[in-house]
Amino acid sequence: MRSIFRRLDDKSGQIGVFRGPEGLAVAQICASVTASKPTLIYCEFEPDQDADTLPRLARRLPNRRLPATTVLPSGAYHMLLVEAPQVPGDELLGAVRWRIKDLIDFHIDDAVIDVFQMPNQSRGGPDRMMYAVVAKATDVRAEVTAAETAGLNLDAIEIVELSLRNIAARLEEDGRGVAFLYLAETSGVLLLVRQGVLYLTRHIETGVDSLRDADGLRSELVAGLALETRRSLDYFESHYEQQAIAVLHTVGLTASDQDQMARELGVSVRNVELAALVESAAELDEHAQRLCLPAIGAALRHDKVKL
Repeated sequence: MRSIFRRLDDKSGQIGVFRGPEGLAVAQICASVTASKPTLIYCEFEPDQDADTLPRLARRLPNRRLPATTVLPSGAYHMLLVEAPQVPGDELLGAVRWRIKDLIDFHIDDAVIDVFQMPNQSRGGPDRMMYAVVAKATDVRAEVTAAETAGLNLDAIEIVELSLRNIAARLEEDGRGVAFLYLAETSGVLLLVRQGVLYLTRHIETGVDSLRDADGLRSELVAGLALETRRSLDYFESHYEQQAIAVLHTVGLTASDQDQMARELGVSVRNVELAALVESAAELDEHAQRLCLPAIGAALRHDKVKL
């Protein structure tokens, strides 16, 4: 169990919950109009995920009446890139539902759907595109039930990509553009974000376990990460006519991995430093930060996916 905990009489903020393959993370952010950065007043990770884990962590929250956002595990939803239907706003979800019914592995009547739009491409691209987020209704209901059972005030259900977008949007390079590579246990996600807007996301088949178990092939796996990142950076620059991104922020890579990525990409590669984004009662080491980051991102949420 890893935790930082400081009881404050906070009046505003949010709670983030992330149930990933490695365990359950809960974070609470206190917002203040006078502070330059929000404050992380509670963050805890439990590797065990029995029925009492979330209620137990929720009881330790400084203020569990705050709005809470729970993050769906990556395997609990599909994220599909589709052409935006040319229909009135109140007909959008229905039109998207019809378009994606053959792209998912369960019946469309059992699906919960939301969408968010991508920026317009600057040249030669297709019509306006959007991401459709599709989850099974049973999985969504399970998250709602778990939050309610724990006594949380569930406000929204988030996805991993958008919770990490909330982290990327607070990095100092966001004005020009941020590349963010996050590695979980067996897979990862690459995000390209500018001014808080998600331009591109890629699923990565490599995770921290893959790198650890690769032995002599680790360099090849890192080279594959660099290639995927380079393709994404080139797409960002050419299709959106954006400036070249000069820094890749990572979570889950060793210093030697970062050095190799920097050589192959020709950009600076550095760890995401949580202390630069939020005030905290204590420091999280790199391992704990990786485990908790989606929950912290959810607690920093400004918009929502209404699954």
